[in-house]
Amino acid sequence: MLAETISTEKPLGAGQAAQICKVTTRTINNWIKSGKLKAYATPGGHFRVWPTDLKKFLKAHNMDINFDFRGEHPRRILVVDDDETYAEMVREVLRDKLENCEITITQDGYEALILLGEFKPDLVVLDLMMPGIDGFKVLELIANRKVNYPLKVLVLSGNLSAPAIERLKRSRADQWLPKPVSSAELVHSVLNLLSGEELGGRGLT
Repeated sequence: MLAETISTEKPLGAGQAAQICKVTTRTINNWIKSGKLKAYATPGGHFRVWPTDLKKFLKAHNMDINFDFRGEHPRRILVVDDDETYAEMVREVLRDKLENCEITITQDGYEALILLGEFKPDLVVLDLMMPGIDGFKVLELIANRKVNYPLKVLVLSGNLSAPAIERLKRSRADQWLPKPVSSAELVHSVLNLLSGEELGGRGLT
């Protein structure tokens, strides 16, 4: 049996997947385009494959390759929004489209700060307009904390005015999108933030 071990928690490029599968990059791209191999596209149009999805593909097609990798732990996402219905919608969309993810929601900025230490999310999906501690204050407090892992912050807000965007540009936010956001755009942004891909801009200007 062929063995391939990779030490990564990040998605694989088509060339890396091809090397592991002992095929050409064109074959990988064909598998992706035909829907056989699950993948997503970066803003630059390059395919990325999560290691878990590649492992499932190899098993489903009985390929004699023992592919192992470090870090199959679930990605953790914290949704912070005082609109419980909207927060639940975001959670359901992400649960439906993403695999191997734990998603927790809270309607309170104070609790969000507590969960940063207890839940240790990889990504925070944050509303701006909330009672008590609003999203801008949460961003400020996140920036003041020493987080020893690559935490990402995606802001979803119905109040992305020009002044708000200027504040976000100077904040801890990695990207911002206006409400309502389509499921496809939400999932695309979340995947790119979790994978560490450059988004070609930190938000909508």
